Amino acid sequence: MRGSRSLAIGILGMCWLVGFTGFSADAQTRRDINPPLATCDLTPDTIADPKDPSKRIAQPVTPALLTSGQPCEEVVSTDGLLPNDPLGNLQRGFDFYSWLTFIAVSSPADGKTIGQGPRPGGDALTEWESLKNYRPLADVMLPGGAKPTWGTRIVPNACKKLDGPGKTVMQVSEEAWNQPFKTGPLIDQSGHYALFDILMNEPMFEFILDNELYSVAGQRQFSHEIVFPEGINPDQSKKPPDAGRMGAVMLKTSWRVLDPVKDKGLIAKFHTADTLIYFPGPPRTAAGPICVEKTLGLVGIHIGHKTAGSPQWVWSTFEQIDNAPDESSVAPGPSSPRHNFFNAACKDCPVNETPPQPWDPPASLQFRSDFRSQVVRKKDLPQEVVDEVTDLNRQFRAILKGTVWENYELITTQWPSDAKNPIDPTGVPAPTYLANTTLETYSQGTTPLASSSCMACHGNATTQHIPATASDFTYILEKAQ
Repeated sequence: MRGSRSLAIGILGMCWLVGFTGFSADAQTRRDINPPLATCDLTPDTIADPKDPSKRIAQPVTPALLTSGQPCEEVVSTDGLLPNDPLGNLQRGFDFYSWLTFIAVSSPADGKTIGQGPRPGGDALTEWESLKNYRPLADVMLPGGAKPTWGTRIVPNACKKLDGPGKTVMQVSEEAWNQPFKTGPLIDQSGHYALFDILMNEPMFEFILDNELYSVAGQRQFSHEIVFPEGINPDQSKKPPDAGRMGAVMLKTSWRVLDPVKDKGLIAKFHTADTLIYFPGPPRTAAGPICVEKTLGLVGIHIGHKTAGSPQWVWSTFEQIDNAPDESSVAPGPSSPRHNFFNAACKDCPVNETPPQPWDPPASLQFRSDFRSQVVRKKDLPQEVVDEVTDLNRQFRAILKGTVWENYELITTQWPSDAKNPIDPTGVPAPTYLANTTLETYSQGTTPLASSSCMACHGNATTQHIPATASDFTYILEKAQ
């Protein structure tokens, strides 16, 4: 299948790629920061038609996919369901890959099948919440540029009296409540701030650690190009086959506060986390130092994965199904479905507007006025992509039926349609625009250089080197202290 993907890139454009051939060899000779894996999920998005092997049909979406594992790299083809539309087939392939990835990383950290946890809806601590698999940004970019340690769980002193088994820690900085480019906080219909967190997997952490990129001083001494490890599928043409490698994966999550009493009937529709929220105090936060305990419900998640086929990363975004209605289908009246960030009974509420100042949250996480975010989703995707994703969501949610995860849907996947384009270092993103209503609420749209596009935005990310250098499509390095 990689041959089909490579052929598509060759057809769609030729040859140049800035910043993706450089440093990491020195670090990898010291130790393998992107170790071989025998568990890469190689499930293709299409299979040969049993009735006519010369044709391809969609891979059946069956419960077997719930345990197929995480793809190390996309396996997509240009032929299949959409005749004479290689880009359309590739889009469906990437969306299929996104669902496989989402299921894998959202499965219980104890190795059970997704939806087989002890909490309502079979919920459980996920792979990406397990400290053996991922680390939150606050545990990597430490005060004073201190060296982080993979196995160390950091619990601020103010939180230790509240700590216990199964609890997660979130440290509040401006990135935890203010959307990208300081466009403002998101306030749910209960008046609480939405909260955001960033995590990374071990290969990404180890690259940062090996190259001392966890501090400003380390970044300023680093003179090579930033090239995070790539996800690579096994080479099955060799005997024995080469093992695959996962490469760098980063996640950004968005959460709403759930009241154990008022929201009791809703909790089974959310993946939840018992979270200790730490406000460090001035100058980082107005409140604190103080730690508060809240039950949080997952409302959105971005997954970025750097792969050999997509050096600009593959960007998958999911949302909880009740976040907001589509702009074209807003249904007025109190009988309309309840949404996390939209009130159908408010006919005159302006949509997608930032809250009034001041924005810095109090420790209660309750907004200071009666303002509530009135969010609608702007469908900025081609209709054929909307239709394809809708169908794929229906199939995957069906095999998740009865679990908390049936309440999540893929918005779509952004991927480089021409990774080696000689003019566009972002690889000609497909689709051009992509926004998550909880993570890019105020930058939805189709305005070049202003509207949300994962690759166009992250292509501007830099290090704290002087002069600034490209940071391989991640803003994480800007958070070094």
